[in-house]
Amino acid sequence: MITFGYNSKFSGILRSLCAIAIGMVMIVSNNATVTVVRIIAAFLFAAGVVSFAYGYINRKDGAMSLMTVNAVVDIVIGLLLYLFPSGVAGIIVTLIGIALLIFAVLQLVVLSGTLSLVGLGGFPVFLCIIAIVGGITLLFNPFSERVMSILAGAFLMVYGISDIISMFRVVKAKEAYEIKFSQQDASGSEDAEVQTGLTDVKDVEYHKE
Repeated sequence: MITFGYNSKFSGILRSLCAIAIGMVMIVSNNATVTVVRIIAAFLFAAGVVSFAYGYINRKDGAMSLMTVNAVVDIVIGLLLYLFPSGVAGIIVTLIGIALLIFAVLQLVVLSGTLSLVGLGGFPVFLCIIAIVGGITLLFNPFSERVMSILAGAFLMVYGISDIISMFRVVKAKEAYEIKFSQQDASGSEDAEVQTGLTDVKDVEYHKE
């Protein structure tokens, strides 16, 4: 069963809440693009610091060098974005559109993977399709900057809500998947016992005289 992106409930909730929070900022703020760039910069900086600390703590495991490089890159990019947000602000809507389109398509694939276990579920699929349409709209950027900022925020919030719903559907599908195959394994072992007629066989000690 396909569950990529939903293997950790914590990361799924964090991703959804981030999308909703950034969406609200883009709708409410008058200078949303710069604010969003700085929010993303703060996340990158925080992730870099955490990765660096984790790599330092686990330096004996040989993961220090690669994790340190990744952490330093995240920290540097985070600082540059925070100090010079205007350079990215002009294309932030397009970047959000690309990310939204990719994540929404992946979400639709995951939802289709739960079809045989928990049914299709029209509402989360509908929200997912809206997010995909929103991603395509943001890529073409047909309206004014303020209108596109509001649309980007609205589509991000739609994606965040649909992602939360999808996460719970995946959890439910995982439980159904485990129950289904545990029952199949149990019935398979019972059938094997019936076919071989060895259900009452006991070990007997044999002594040669």
